[in-house]
This record gives sequence, structure tokens and C-alpha cells, in this order.
Amino acid sequence: MASRADWDAKHRVVEGLLPGPDPFLAEARPYLALAAVGPQCLRGVDVASGAGRHAVEMASWGIETLAVDYSDVALRIAASRAAAAGCGLATRCLDLEDPATDLGDGAYDLVSVFNYLHRPLVPALKRCVRPGGIVVYKTYTQEQRKFDAGPRNPAYLLHERELLELFAGFDHLVYREACESEATAALIARRP
Repeated sequence: MASRADWDAKHRVVEGLLPGPDPFLAEARPYLALAAVGPQCLRGVDVASGAGRHAVEMASWGIETLAVDYSDVALRIAASRAAAAGCGLATRCLDLEDPATDLGDGAYDLVSVFNYLHRPLVPALKRCVRPGGIVVYKTYTQEQRKFDAGPRNPAYLLHERELLELFAGFDHLVYREACESEATAALIARRP
């Protein structure tokens, strides 16, 4: 695992426009009506948020959003992007690979994870979703090694259909694996 200083340095050298959210996040939006309970504001967490491209999008939908990342620099960029977009965003610097990591129990209506895989974190992710809440998860598969970019370490690459297995017990609403310009698995699932 890279150190916090390594991740901070990576985010300091980002140049130009930062990318927008992955379009897969928007596919979850219709399912949020299923997650709503009463008139209260929906709560969301973007795990391994980096510079906040998904967290800011969630916040722009009116979701009370927490961006969680290992890099303070990335979280400052995320907060700045949210302010520029006119929406609020809470941030929390957290080592997601620390075995003691706890994201709460039933705290969120929407949990998003993009381009990050740490298998021991999955039980905490599953716990932090409120019953009826939605998980949106998209990351690389083993097939990514066919491409020039992206992770190579098998620890960070899903096996075929593994994402379905990791979220066994959840209702799988959308699932796909693709291997075009990158190799990914993408899941939208609801906690029963």
C-alpha cells in the first residue's frame, strides 16, 4: 500500500480539469427513491473518494455526503470542488486498510466506491448501508492487465463475478462486466 505522503503527492500534481463522475453513478439515481424513508435527507458516503468526483455529484443531488479518503490533499480538493459547485460536503481522512476501520452501522442510504478494492473492507461497507439503502461499486477486474494503464496487482483486481459474491445477501439490481477500453465490474445493490 502506498503511504499517505505518496497519495498526497499524487494529488498535489494533478493538472488541468479534474474528471467528472463515472456515468455508472447516475444509473443508481432512480433506485434512491427506493432507499428514501420519510421526508429526511438522504445520507451518502463516497469511499476512497480521491478528489471527490463522485462525492460532489452525490452532494449536488441533495444528498448529505461524506467523502472518505486516505489523502488530506485529495479531501481538500474535494471540499473545494463542492464549494465551487455550491453544495456542502463533509470529509474524513481515514486509512481504509486499517482493520479497525468502521464506517458506522446502517448510517447511509447510498454508498459509492469507484476504482478501489480492499476485500477486508467489504464487511464494513455492507454494514454501513441502511436496510433498503444502495451500494454503487465499480472497479477493475483481472482483465485490466491487458491494458497499458491501471492497476496490475491482483490484490486490487476482481475475479470474474467476484463483486456479486462480495455482496452476497444484497439484492443485485444492476451488474455488468466490461472489457473495452478498461476492464471493470459494476454493481448496484440494495441491502435488504
